[in-house]
Amino acid sequence: MDKVLFESEGKKYYLVSAQNNIVLYKSGEDSSKMNLIDNAISDFDASFADKNIVIIYFSKERNIVLATLNNDNKIVKKILYHYNDKTIYIDNFRLIICNDDVHVFFMEHNLSNPKKILLKHYISNGTLKVNEIAVINNIQIKPFYSVAFDKFGMLHLVYVTTENTQKIYYTTFINNIWTLKTTVSEAVSIEYPNIKIDDKRNIHICWVEENIIKELKYRKKIDGGWPKGSWDKKITLSFSDTILEPCISIIDSSIWCTWIQQNTFYSAISSDGGNSFSRPFKLAEKPSSYELVKKIEPSSERITYANSDGCELPFETDKNDILYDKESYFTFYIKEVQEYLSTLSKKIENLQKEKIHLERNLNQKSYEIALKNRSIEELKENLKKFYEDRTKYTTKIDNLNSVCNNILSENEKLKKQIKDLQNKIIILNSKLNEKAENGTIDKIKSIFFGKSNEHL
Repeated sequence: MDKVLFESEGKKYYLVSAQNNIVLYKSGEDSSKMNLIDNAISDFDASFADKNIVIIYFSKERNIVLATLNNDNKIVKKILYHYNDKTIYIDNFRLIICNDDVHVFFMEHNLSNPKKILLKHYISNGTLKVNEIAVINNIQIKPFYSVAFDKFGMLHLVYVTTENTQKIYYTTFINNIWTLKTTVSEAVSIEYPNIKIDDKRNIHICWVEENIIKELKYRKKIDGGWPKGSWDKKITLSFSDTILEPCISIIDSSIWCTWIQQNTFYSAISSDGGNSFSRPFKLAEKPSSYELVKKIEPSSERITYANSDGCELPFETDKNDILYDKESYFTFYIKEVQEYLSTLSKKIENLQKEKIHLERNLNQKSYEIALKNRSIEELKENLKKFYEDRTKYTTKIDNLNSVCNNILSENEKLKKQIKDLQNKIIILNSKLNEKAENGTIDKIKSIFFGKSNEHL
């Protein structure tokens, strides 16, 4: 929350978030302001505990802090949890204090994985327990859950998450555990969930969903064997692309669903517990003077519209002239119906254009796929030929290797034979040299001793 309204000793006060500060404003003629906290880097929420105001926020020091504003306007801080990881960021706080239990809801962002958001619940009743309720993927950064408690202190929660489509789930906190979630609705887009519990413990939920055009939806879950019960069918309260911030209120046993549309407040009322609703009607006040705030009291809380003076949006409880239509919920005036049909026609026209565009893209993709398939077939043929050629060349290489090995073997034999011949030549040369030397000696002897020999 960014603004919390409460009353004390007949005076109205605002808690407001502004530039890392949480400021206390007093409304009225003697208006004043007091800077309570100067290190908050998130939104905040507040609640009553023993007539003291308790504030929850995320600090610059990366702490989830529970701060108590005492009667003497002093702040006492308690750190619930410290994050060492500097990539973690906390916001979208909701604080509920019931039966001495402190419940803190928030969403945990991790800057290293910005598409993944954790919806967490801390409960402190002497010890701190942490519950991870859901992992939210690709959700727009806006309030995507709503929580309320009944007169017995049980918590009821609805939240939106993105899977193949967006879904809104319901779950309740019983015996310190969250029950199995049930699907309330599914659409292309879902936003602004809001939940309210009446005195009979019936659950009333409204939200805005979009498939072709935005619709304000309502659904009720009756007790009937708590906590099982049963869900009624969905009811459409309004059709418009400009629906913002729907909110359920229970006034004098009537269920009011109020929202902003085309810069005007609209309401639809059910006097039969949510089985049927009146057609939407305009309220006199303009949204520019009011904003959605949380109003807290020592024993209860509610989400409502209030102006800068702390005055809530006035509701006329006497609505005898309101028309109810239990069979059809296409319940706008002629102008709104015409606007809806015009918007729907534009949506259909855009969808048809998109269809044509998609068909062209599909044909182009089909053509590209055909070309790629053709290229793949050609590649397969080339690969087949390559493998065949490779087999042939492999056989040739094996044959050549065999021939080469044979030649090498013959070469070795020839080298050995050549070496043997060289040895024989050396021996013959040696013998020849010996004979030559012997012949020379005989000739010399004949020259010098020839005559004497002849004489003898």
